[in-house]
Amino acid sequence: MSARRIRIDEVLRFLGAREPRSLLEHLRAEGLFESEELAPDEAEELRLAQLLVDDLGVNAAGVEVALHLRRRLLALEARAIALANALDAGANRAPGARRLR
Repeated sequence: MSARRIRIDEVLRFLGAREPRSLLEHLRAEGLFESEELAPDEAEELRLAQLLVDDLGVNAAGVEVALHLRRRLLALEARAIALANALDAGANRAPGARRLR
């Protein structure tokens, strides 16, 4: 089953973007948010993009960089958690192993 998709205009209206169409045009010029419907994680990225533009004055190219870095950070965090879990599971299976916590 696929996650619910959210119309981009609903997200912008909910966020209260100052100039939603202008914001969207600038972001789309950078290749961002081209679809009319977003997955929940994409809607969260649009929320962050709106915050960066309206509150911090970041331009569309800066938003693209920030979102790319955020995605990389989240992926690295997920890998670190998976690695820690695998190491922890391996330590628990080893005969005579002591836990170091």
